[in-house]
Amino acid sequence: MNANQKRLVTLEGDNTASRISGLIEIRHCLQKDVALAIGMSEQVFSNKMNGLRSFSAKDYKALADFFNTSVDYLMGRTLDPWPVDAQPEEVAS
Repeated sequence: MNANQKRLVTLEGDNTASRISGLIEIRHCLQKDVALAIGMSEQVFSNKMNGLRSFSAKDYKALADFFNTSVDYLMGRTLDPWPVDAQPEEVAS
């Protein structure tokens, strides 16, 4: 985990919008870039980030794919934005 990732873990909030904001900051992109990449209008994405609308399962999947993180992280179920995949025992040997 690099310094930016460690900083994200300590600065993150407990809601989806704050976690997405942290990921946007680390990626050095804008909300409009994310909205475009996941097929959403800037206004709808802004409304979701501001809590006026809820994120759907489709949104979570698209965001997790875009940021290369897990839906669990976006939903606040884990603190690690980039979990290490478990490898089968024979591969680890």
